[in-house]
Amino acid sequence: MKKKSLLLLILISSLLLLFSTTSVKAETTDTPLTDADIAQVFPHKDNTEIIVSYVLEDQKELVLKTTEKKVLDIEALKKELGEDNVLDDSEKNETIVKLDPNKISFKLLVDNQKPFTLSVHKINGEEIFNYDVNDTNQTRDVVTSTDDEEDASGWVFSEMLKVSEGPILEHSDGSSTRPLLYFGDYNYAIQRMSISDAFGPRGNSRIDSLTTPGTAVLYASKGSRIEDGAKAKGNHIYTDHYGDHQENDYDMVSVINMGLKEKPRGVEDRSIGSPRSYTSNSLYNYVIESDGKGVPGVSGPNKIGESYAMLDTPKFYYRTNPKTGFEEQKMVFHQKAFYAYKKGRNNPEITTTIKLSFNKVGRVQTKIAFKNTGKYAFGNFVGLSNHDLSLNKDNQEIRDNRGKAIGNYVKLRALGNQRGMYMQSGDNQVRTTYYLNRENGPAGWAGRSSSKSYIATKGFMHSPGLIEIIPSNERYYPWKVGKDDHTWSLIGGTKPTKFFNDDIPGYRSPYVAEKLYNAFSDHWDKGDLGRKDVGGRLGVKENDPTWDAGLTMRTSPRDLLIGQTIKLEYESQIDVKGTTFNPVFELDLHGTSDNPQVISDKEFQDRKGKLPITGTWYDFDSTDVTMYYSIDSEDPEDDQILFNRSQSSNDAFNGKLNDITKVNLPLKGLDSGMHTIRFYMVDKEGHRSQTQEHVLKISKPVTNEPQIDVTSPGATSKNPYKVYGESIDIKGTWSDKDSKKIKSISYQINNHDEKIVRENIANPTLGQLNIGDIDGLDISCCNNFDKNKIVFKIVDEEGLVGTDSFYFQHVPGGLTLSAPEEIDFGTLAVSPTGGTPVKPTIKEGNIVLGDYRQQDAPPISVSLKMDKFYKEEKHNEGNDDDSLANIDTPDEETRTESPKEALVHDVYWKDKLINGDDLIIGQSAQKTGPQWEYKTNLTEDVLKNLKIRFRSGENGASSGKYVSHWTWQTVDSVQ
Repeated sequence: MKKKSLLLLILISSLLLLFSTTSVKAETTDTPLTDADIAQVFPHKDNTEIIVSYVLEDQKELVLKTTEKKVLDIEALKKELGEDNVLDDSEKNETIVKLDPNKISFKLLVDNQKPFTLSVHKINGEEIFNYDVNDTNQTRDVVTSTDDEEDASGWVFSEMLKVSEGPILEHSDGSSTRPLLYFGDYNYAIQRMSISDAFGPRGNSRIDSLTTPGTAVLYASKGSRIEDGAKAKGNHIYTDHYGDHQENDYDMVSVINMGLKEKPRGVEDRSIGSPRSYTSNSLYNYVIESDGKGVPGVSGPNKIGESYAMLDTPKFYYRTNPKTGFEEQKMVFHQKAFYAYKKGRNNPEITTTIKLSFNKVGRVQTKIAFKNTGKYAFGNFVGLSNHDLSLNKDNQEIRDNRGKAIGNYVKLRALGNQRGMYMQSGDNQVRTTYYLNRENGPAGWAGRSSSKSYIATKGFMHSPGLIEIIPSNERYYPWKVGKDDHTWSLIGGTKPTKFFNDDIPGYRSPYVAEKLYNAFSDHWDKGDLGRKDVGGRLGVKENDPTWDAGLTMRTSPRDLLIGQTIKLEYESQIDVKGTTFNPVFELDLHGTSDNPQVISDKEFQDRKGKLPITGTWYDFDSTDVTMYYSIDSEDPEDDQILFNRSQSSNDAFNGKLNDITKVNLPLKGLDSGMHTIRFYMVDKEGHRSQTQEHVLKISKPVTNEPQIDVTSPGATSKNPYKVYGESIDIKGTWSDKDSKKIKSISYQINNHDEKIVRENIANPTLGQLNIGDIDGLDISCCNNFDKNKIVFKIVDEEGLVGTDSFYFQHVPGGLTLSAPEEIDFGTLAVSPTGGTPVKPTIKEGNIVLGDYRQQDAPPISVSLKMDKFYKEEKHNEGNDDDSLANIDTPDEETRTESPKEALVHDVYWKDKLINGDDLIIGQSAQKTGPQWEYKTNLTEDVLKNLKIRFRSGENGASSGKYVSHWTWQTVDSVQ
């Protein structure tokens, strides 16, 4: 044996003479290690399962401490570790566990209702970590103004998914279309599946990918009614994500074998629940750091049991947009690097808000906000939006006349001029377009492939091999490298690699062509963003093989400080060809009344009063189109021709994307101020496009007197800005022709005190416009429905003054109702005859009714419905199958209470026995005054007037905790 070892040493020594190697030093310590951490957390219906990992080189025992009594399932713990290995001291809320040093983890079942802190200590008392279980602070429902602009009110929380409808577009052939938006899979959203059920497991992933922004188009052929929905005769549904309304392809061999031959797709990757599309970020890189610079690790949010994937069940909201009148939706979810806090370890946390809205013409706007809601700054944060694309129709990938699937492995094309990308089905029946050049558009995007939503990868992994002789490197999404499609050998000739499928033909998912990346080379790579050619194939030459179509967007890598937010937004649209087609165009003009294009007077003069027009257009059934425009008018008499364009019949058949260049729109004669330009296109058959609006603001000429101008939001005295909340984000410009320093910029709301925004501001660019903003300007002093005025003032060093006025007005909203998480009646002795009625106590929270309705709205009442008080029992899952496929998720309808034993309760209100099934506990005052916000705190009324007398059955009641569920709701009048 010694001889063999010597020979190996000699061999290695000789190799060192031949190769240049890097010296690697490793140090060891004689200090034994004792450590533990929260590895995974799995919610069940009756409890929460916590996997505690550990390393015990020194001690064999750990101490578990809790801040509440009887929240650990001690019997289950004894069953797993052994009766003699668990010493529980219920008086101290401490449990000592003796662990097997050859194992690495144990399972702990805990209460899933009561908030408490679990801490794990060494036997000497030193804390290893602490973890807040059932922490209500981890499930924040409030989205701040930074997350959702300044309109955070009016949102309705819902436990059920839903589909929201956009505007109906009528076509000249009698057909009509309507865009739809939702989260995840259309099938689940239209069924109104609960969020908790959708969050449940399917294989290694979730049932529905709730962070996927979903969009569809409902098409009604001539003679059909679009209001009758997707199942009506003659109606069809089109979607554009893999697994979104694609259930009929679930068992198709071609879908299952889309991946590598040795790794066919399992249930978690099948065509249901939008499984391979998601929203995420680089948080996982804090857990396991990448071996490469600029290629951080990424985890999908559907990886089960991990805090860095998703900390808890997402929260879903909807409301009617006050400007468009269409319903919009919002999903909020949280991620944290580690479940537990440990001394010396950073534990960043991200809250992501995804908002889906329709614009006026029915395009779906997706706005994603990544906010640092933790206690640590986040270095080089990157937000990601991943889409596995597939054009689907009526619950399956779209087919041609021969039944061949033609909606996935299709060519991805550029809109040109950095606008975005599009793809269309092989028969030209449907096209989906992603507009990626909006205000907070991605810093990089790539029309390549996709990734799995339930895996976490290191980003870049370096394996040194034997003393670095044969090192290997591997990249993972979104930095994965493309592969060869075919190989050649003398024996076998040319044959496909394992990354390529000749039957398609195309690359197996998630691979793309050699020398490409399935998204980016690193987090500075812009991918396909720079493509300026219109209609060009993305990534490869026109006739090169295709791949599993996908789209990845990313934000710029940025240090995200505590409380800061990074935004990512885009628009999408699905167009159906039909028997006739309305022309579609997109201009590179995106000014709105709230965010207009600002043109300085000098720029206006330099352009000689002309506005350059660029963009694209296409039409599936016409060779000639005409573009019309009007300025500050909706009267058809004022419409003027901007240009005429033509295309060949073949280009029309294929829906060729045509470039719009070398067009100027005359603006001469326009005064300074806001102007709205409206565009629409008509083809020679008379089919008319939707109207696109562009708002611009021409600034006043710069003078020696300072000027300040609010450019966003748009507002006038006649049309004040409509506000739902208590703050407004203000954008504007200021200028001064001759002063090198501005003394101050300030504002005053109505007759309230003037507030300074900035002082002693340098003005190095004399005579030019300077841009400024105020995030979250506080307007809480204006609790009214009146038109309010803010005067912004600028003063230069000579004392000259300039002002601008901004007007806003609160608009009526709805109602909000908050109630405590827990109400306690203490410890009681009960008998069949009952005892003295007892009052409740509330440790935390209040019963508050918020009323934002219009003035003179009638009083609103709050009712309380009480369920029975059932005994809460522990359910020991023991050694049952705890595989991921069998994990249950919390269900609001199925909790830990057993219906076998309950208390009888009599409800008293103001010392009178009443019916507890529908108790009116109070009402708001009538809104006779001018206030916008009325708040009525009913907490003291409940504590003062409510009493309950508890009785057991004839056979008595066993001791224990009895729990009831109370439902609070608003009613129009006292019943």
